[in-house]
Amino acid sequence: MPDWGKHPINAAILSACLWLALARAAAALELGLPIRCTPGVDCWIAHHVDQDPGPGVRDVACGRLAYDGHDGIDFAIADLSAMAEGVEVLAAADGIVLATRDGEPDDPVERRGREAVAGRECGNGVLLDHGQGRQTQYCHLRRGSVRVARGQEVRTGQPLGLVGLSGLSSFPHLHFELRVAGRSIDPFTGAVVGEGTCPGSGPGWWKPEVAAALAYRAVPLTGLGVAMRAPERAELDRGEHRTAALPADAPALVVWARGFGLAKGDRWRLRLLDPSGRPVVDHEAEQDRDQALAIRWAGRRRPEAGWPTGTWRASVEVRRGEQSFARERTLELVPP
Repeated sequence: MPDWGKHPINAAILSACLWLALARAAAALELGLPIRCTPGVDCWIAHHVDQDPGPGVRDVACGRLAYDGHDGIDFAIADLSAMAEGVEVLAAADGIVLATRDGEPDDPVERRGREAVAGRECGNGVLLDHGQGRQTQYCHLRRGSVRVARGQEVRTGQPLGLVGLSGLSSFPHLHFELRVAGRSIDPFTGAVVGEGTCPGSGPGWWKPEVAAALAYRAVPLTGLGVAMRAPERAELDRGEHRTAALPADAPALVVWARGFGLAKGDRWRLRLLDPSGRPVVDHEAEQDRDQALAIRWAGRRRPEAGWPTGTWRASVEVRRGEQSFARERTLELVPP
């Protein structure tokens, strides 16, 4: 077999043929949303594909919402509580089931170790064939949730299983991958992963309404709440401290937030307003390092006069240069 890398003419011909095949395939296939959720509300893109051909990281918008060599789209859900409630993974297009796996535990790889998932990094998953060398893969499904079998025909939007934490995974999410002729493709641009331009351009594979719903956000803010003390990471992972009501005799009120893709120099602002609109917490801080997933909190102890009952408003804003990413919510303080 010739070494295409050492024969530039042959390599150019191969590249041209591959792009022609991709263009023909893309014209015949539009992808639906592969997860039953509302993007930006109860699910978020935590990682895009990495378009940098080297050891660096470059997502579709020239940002860093990816990691080196990442070849799919990671759709994160809020926490383990949402995972337990069940979030469906859906077929993105009509196809035939090529392979499935189930039975892998839902356990973060930091606890299991990478050696425990070697060869099974996808965890519980489904692989669909869509003809003309086109495939989609769905990874990290919840143990016992896979609903389809090899050889079965499926339709766009048909449930395949539930979002989980199996395989090489640190948080509950769906890893969705598109392939043509064995090459991983960015569904936002149609470019081969690692070979795209920056910023990405070109005909994407999503249905227009899906592409609009998945508009790029460099800092997906996936959680915001108020606790009665400083929250721990494990508690937030379990879905704690997101209650809609707290007692007015709470010893403290602590507003917390978390999000993906934080970069050194980003500016956080956490606020908590009482029912009259007076800021009880107004805290700003600079992000001191790049973090794939970051958590920030700030609070105040109960004053001697106590907390007023009624509707309180919590908010978080992250500023990156001229860009702003924000989220807010309300909660009730009720008589103890």
